[in-house]
Order: sequence, then structure tokens, then C-alpha cells
Amino acid sequence: MTQIDLSNYNLGELKGLQFDVEKELKERQKQDLRKAREQVLAIVQEAGMSVDQLLAERGKGKGKRKKPDA
Repeated sequence: MTQIDLSNYNLGELKGLQFDVEKELKERQKQDLRKAREQVLAIVQEAGMSVDQLLAERGKGKGKRKKPDA
């Protein structure tokens, strides 16, 4: 990756760059989430299930037990 010499930027330019980077990071996170969601949906469909069926299976575990009152 190319190093950027930030020493020539003034404060306003650095803040603008920071804003642009944060905006791009959020967009990339959205893209990654969208891609992951599509991959999960494809796997679920290949297995012949629906997302609802997949998520319903989570509720069938033991779960946490309530501590008895002392």
C-alpha cells in the first residue's frame, strides 16, 4: 500500500480526508454485510431451508438457567 505524506495537509484538509475515510469505511461495512447476507441466504436455500427455519433452531437449545432464590 502506498504511504501518503500527510505533513503537507492543513487541518481543514486533514479533517476533510478523515470525513471521507469514515464515510468510505461505513459504505464498505454495508457492502460486506450485504455480501455476507447474500452468501448466508444462498447456503440456506441450497440446504432447502428458509431463514426462519434456520433462526428457529437457535431457540431449541438449553439456554441459561435461572439461579434459585437463596
